Amino acid sequence: MPENIQIIKEVDGRNPEICRFTSAVTLYVGTKTIANLDEAKGLPLAERLFCTSGIAKLQLIGHLLVVTKTSDRQWSELATEIESVLTAFLISGLALTAAEVNDQMMLIGRNTKEKIQYLIDTQINPGVAEHGGFVRVVDVNGDTLYVKLGGGCQGCGAADFTLRQGIETIIKRSVPEIRQIVDVTNHSAGLSPYYRRPGQ
Repeated sequence: MPENIQIIKEVDGRNPEICRFTSAVTLYVGTKTIANLDEAKGLPLAERLFCTSGIAKLQLIGHLLVVTKTSDRQWSELATEIESVLTAFLISGLALTAAEVNDQMMLIGRNTKEKIQYLIDTQINPGVAEHGGFVRVVDVNGDTLYVKLGGGCQGCGAADFTLRQGIETIIKRSVPEIRQIVDVTNHSAGLSPYYRRPGQ
């Protein structure tokens, strides 16, 4: 087990149905309460934990995981299962890195559009600029983000891959209220795409 994976558990002295698991790694920036699998969607650790029987509620608070169990399970067994899931999560690479924690701290207090613009300015555009491209926010409507790709991204055969594997991954991870990203670029008008489609 990697040295930085340290988990300390403590059953609440006033409520024996609650146990706190403290990690050396930040699990969540802010506070999040999750009461079921549906609410856990988009949070890999919470999704995996709700597949474990006996969990009634979870709270993620910085380095802290607070678990409320159901009365039919005992901590002697359930805590071991939770520690196993938490350890696997920390090893998997899905946990927040120090840079991601910093970015999420920078998102606190911003509205949805401001969060997206920050991510585009600091994480997305520096990468696509290497290929002569850029991404611009056109609009945010409910849970849908509309973007336009320009420069080397306009008409590029890899634009859809960039959108789905790059832009979408970054934005949905940090701004979970966005469920859909729509590219409104007129790719047929691209004058200098970084990567041309076969036959062009």
